[in-house]
Amino acid sequence: MGFSNTICAAIILIGLLVMIGSAATTFFLVLEEGISSWVAISRAERLKLDIRLQLNIASVGDRAINITVRNTGSRTIFLVNSWNDVIVAYNASGYWRPFLSNFDIEQVRVAGSETAFSPLSHPYINPGEEAVITIQIPAEAPDIPHGSVVMVVFVTHYGVSAVGEAVKP
Repeated sequence: MGFSNTICAAIILIGLLVMIGSAATTFFLVLEEGISSWVAISRAERLKLDIRLQLNIASVGDRAINITVRNTGSRTIFLVNSWNDVIVAYNASGYWRPFLSNFDIEQVRVAGSETAFSPLSHPYINPGEEAVITIQIPAEAPDIPHGSVVMVVFVTHYGVSAVGEAVKP
């Protein structure tokens, strides 16, 4: 009878050790995943902090808007329609209407200078550069009314945006 008590106690002890080991392993794996996620999120946020844009609206027409987007951050912004979005919103028919719009790059230049690059060979803006862009509102959108406030939002492939506002003369 004494020997079976020892064997029972040993089996229970081994079972407790296995449970504690499993719990500790699970805890450390969950902790490691949490730290990895936190590091990935902080890297993504740091990337967003490195991106700064300024948007100026140069002119507003009935169906087109000319803007200048200046890269004041430290990351290159690629100017590709499928990577970036341009949203144009204005007051038409008594309420604000936003439209996802296409854009064409007219010119890329060093900010504050006459040094320009071809948008075909330079479809991006490095830090300190700016792009002159023409936005065409979609065919189904109404013309922009005279005296209407027009808001343009340029959203980069990084998720960072710049906003500009103007009044159509």
